[in-house]
Amino acid sequence: MATLLTKHLVVLSNVLLVYLRAFVGIIDEYFAGYYTEDMIESQVDQLIFEELMRERFPKLVNHLDYLGVQVPWISGSWFLSIFVNVIPWESVLRVWDVLLFEGNRVMLFRTALALMELYGPALVTTKDAGDAITLLQSLVGSTFDSSQLVFTACMGYPAVTEARLKELRDKHLPSVLVVIEERSMKGRALKDSKGIATKLYSFKHDRGSLVEESKTTEESVAVADASVQLASCSSNLNEMLSSLNVDSELEALPDPQDQVVWLKVELCSLLEEKRSAILRAEELETALMEMVKEDNRLELNARIEQLEQELAELQQALADKKEQEVAMLQVLVRLEQDQKITEDARRRAEQGLAAQKLEVHELQEKYDKAMQSIAEMQKRVVMAESMLEATLQYESGQSKALSSPRAGRVQSPRSENPSRKISLLRFGLGWRDKNKGKPNAETEEAGESLHSNGSPKKESDTQETDR
Repeated sequence: MATLLTKHLVVLSNVLLVYLRAFVGIIDEYFAGYYTEDMIESQVDQLIFEELMRERFPKLVNHLDYLGVQVPWISGSWFLSIFVNVIPWESVLRVWDVLLFEGNRVMLFRTALALMELYGPALVTTKDAGDAITLLQSLVGSTFDSSQLVFTACMGYPAVTEARLKELRDKHLPSVLVVIEERSMKGRALKDSKGIATKLYSFKHDRGSLVEESKTTEESVAVADASVQLASCSSNLNEMLSSLNVDSELEALPDPQDQVVWLKVELCSLLEEKRSAILRAEELETALMEMVKEDNRLELNARIEQLEQELAELQQALADKKEQEVAMLQVLVRLEQDQKITEDARRRAEQGLAAQKLEVHELQEKYDKAMQSIAEMQKRVVMAESMLEATLQYESGQSKALSSPRAGRVQSPRSENPSRKISLLRFGLGWRDKNKGKPNAETEEAGESLHSNGSPKKESDTQETDR
């Protein structure tokens, strides 16, 4: 069991060693100068990416400059980590595939530009530097569509090539080297000034120890100062000897060692004052920053109160709008109800009008039928009058015939017929005179009765004529 475990550990260690060697090879091959002390290549790449950003997205870069956000603050961690823990692992592996396939750092710039293209419009809406960086981190961390990211990076920026990057690298490398050199010189000067100040501070508090310690280091300096002073004294020795008070003046000259000590003390006090002034300036700067923060807080509080007041006004206006909407809805409901009632009344009126039209049509038909019947009755009346006139003419002829003696002899057997005919003639004349102003219906009935009564008379007259 122990042997098997040992074998597994050996295999695992070998695999890890292979991975580490591969990773070290990738870094040494593709990212040379990235992870050194000065990080020269990383700084150059950040300047190159910032220039590409200004070419591709000037509006976004201007907005970031307005917020006080520098592009290297965003892209520095992307390039140093090769997008590890920046985008999801699936997208990281896709980017690494293209990076290893091409064998250069071009895919880093293309991927960063693609991320800025995808999420740049959202950054333009931010109002604060912290909000911008936080929003970009959250959006970049949710880039799960690796296909879209790689497609946008490879197809959207074909102009970003190795030759273009080399040209920009040659352009920005001298400026980076100059900045690094200036920074190193300032660092050395700061270290030297700190060492001298520390020594002078210790000399002020413990002179004896500092003199003993500085004998070995400053012996040459003291000897040089003494030689200089002695040379100056020897040059003026003849003049001082020629004077009368040579001895008094020699006694009045200060000791060079005392002068050195006094100068060192003065220099130490000056450095102490300088340090205290620097500390005071830092304190004042801190106080100023606190005051600025306090002023910003006051402004923010005032702005918050103003926004709350505006929000309250907007809420009140919204409540008023809702009340107006409720009132309008009630009015609309009433209008719909009135419209329904009006529609029902209109429909009933249309139905009544249709019924009235139907009744009028029926009455018109009845009227037409009545007029037709009246016309027929008038025709019958005319026929009856013509028949009556014919009957009167016939009766007058019969009366003339009966008045002759021949007719009396012939008609003697039927003597009762003339009286009947006379009575019938009288009845017809009286009915005509009596019913001239009556309705046509009665005229029609009279005509029918006359027609019925006159038909046998006509038959008898026809028989008598034949005889």
